[in-house]
Amino acid sequence: MRIKSILYAAVAVAALTGAARADILIGTAGPTTNAEALFGTTWQNGMELAVRQANAAGGVHGQKLVLVRDDDGGDPKQGTLIAQKHCDEAGMLAVVANFNSGVTIPSSDVYNRCGMPQVTNASNPKVTKAGYKNLFRPIANDLSQGAAPADYALAKLGAKKAAVVHDKQAFGQGVAEVFRENFTKGGGTITSFSGIAQTDVDFSALLSSIRAENPDVVYFGGVMPAVGLFVKQARELGIKATFFAADSAFTPDFIAGAGPASEGTVVSFQAPPYDSSPALQKFATDYKAAFGEDPGPYSAYGYVEATIIIEAMKKAPTPLTRAGIVTEIAKSDFDGLVGHVAFTPAGELQKPFLFLYAVKGGKFALVQ
Repeated sequence: MRIKSILYAAVAVAALTGAARADILIGTAGPTTNAEALFGTTWQNGMELAVRQANAAGGVHGQKLVLVRDDDGGDPKQGTLIAQKHCDEAGMLAVVANFNSGVTIPSSDVYNRCGMPQVTNASNPKVTKAGYKNLFRPIANDLSQGAAPADYALAKLGAKKAAVVHDKQAFGQGVAEVFRENFTKGGGTITSFSGIAQTDVDFSALLSSIRAENPDVVYFGGVMPAVGLFVKQARELGIKATFFAADSAFTPDFIAGAGPASEGTVVSFQAPPYDSSPALQKFATDYKAAFGEDPGPYSAYGYVEATIIIEAMKKAPTPLTRAGIVTEIAKSDFDGLVGHVAFTPAGELQKPFLFLYAVKGGKFALVQ
């Protein structure tokens, strides 16, 4: 926090003295210290890489870009406090925020009031329901995340019965409801629809009930570490159904936490493998050179989301304003790392992309 205060102060002094042109600040907020730290940190690293590469190419309108990284801890209250801080900083011209739907929904109201261009990674359909013209989502929403697994279970696995569990959070309950809707529309039967607390560690009572239902598949809408614990305990109780989970389980922590029980679990995710295209291969190489490790599950999305803002800034008239950047983001029309970026009037991707992976031999393998 002290480092960020110094950064803000330095920018302000430079602007007042005329000693240097003020940097352009891009803010970001996501979970970097809680159970989702791997997601949040590597997601923000992707943005950092985009900013570094833009600066190496000359910046934007001759000015240097600075990414101001904040940790919202996946907490809605913290997210709104950070949003207000971003709004109050005159040099902050756009944000990539937030990672979690439950944080994005309240923070988007704050960002909208100050006209801040907001590019989000949150997937709950409610995120764009308010109709904010400054909010853009370059990632598939839960309508895709819940629908694709349901279709796969019905068509590829021949499933007839499904038990659905969620963690009562905006994201988890949202994808679970979409799975339930699509599974029943496809002719399947939902044996139960249950909610658990995100902090629960003992699922034995619920799992005993699910075992008695004898479902063909079990869909879990929730985040780590609950997903891994749930699948592990389910296998220990002898449940043989195929497990489905949303993108939060697309991490080595899930496989490590569930152990051999993770084998066969189908996980939805919005990005293809990093070796699936020359552009993604180059990104993975650049990322490792920059951070000394392989990119995380959402690193490519962080890169794309920051790039959307940077490209809009390049096209916006000077002096740059938040309103001018919003106008240019809405016009986005380019091929990104994971697919084409173009938005509907509601701020959704025109053509969202989603992939399904299954755990095979202790690794995620693309199945659809």
